[in-house]
Amino acid sequence: MQIAIVLYDRFTALDAVGPYETLGRLPDADTVFVAERTGPVRSDTGRLALTADRSLAEVPHPDIVVVPGGPGQSDQMDNPVLLDWLRAADATSLWTTSVCTGSLLLAAAGLLDGRRATSHWLALRQLER
Repeated sequence: MQIAIVLYDRFTALDAVGPYETLGRLPDADTVFVAERTGPVRSDTGRLALTADRSLAEVPHPDIVVVPGGPGQSDQMDNPVLLDWLRAADATSLWTTSVCTGSLLLAAAGLLDGRRATSHWLALRQLER
């Protein structure tokens, strides 16, 4: 089972590492950090970088998609590469989910239309739109 955790500049580390540690313990889990390009991606503090082992293009059909939150999500809301990948990955995934403001990226991709969702309390009005 391939689990893709999306990274982008200024993600919140806990939102990515928590699911990585938890889901990575599933039997036969292949948990990977993915980003637009491979290599280091800085968290919202700027002091921590996680490595995207694979690009989005290299992981077209993960079984599970996890989108972490973080202040950098606002810069990704109109990123066609990421949003197109989320739509395509969701179409074949067993489960697509987010942590905190990662839900805003799922909404920007149109994946929450007609569904109930939540986010950080400061972002709820934005999520409603």
